[in-house]
Amino acid sequence: MNEKTIFLSVSEIKVNTAVHLLKEAGINAHIINKMDSAHVNLFGAIQIIVPKEDEEKAKSILKEAEIL
Repeated sequence: MNEKTIFLSVSEIKVNTAVHLLKEAGINAHIINKMDSAHVNLFGAIQIIVPKEDEEKAKSILKEAEIL
């Protein structure tokens, strides 16, 4: 499947809120957590991945919600 990363953050709350909004809009969003648990908030980030065909719609939703 062709997917795109549309958002990176170290805030789990922000990422979970964004994914919730995207899923409510019918976008199949999922999270990839690349944070190093031994170094909290210092290395890595949490990514939101969506299908490439939903990239623009997803970004628009997150901009409207002032997440992006």
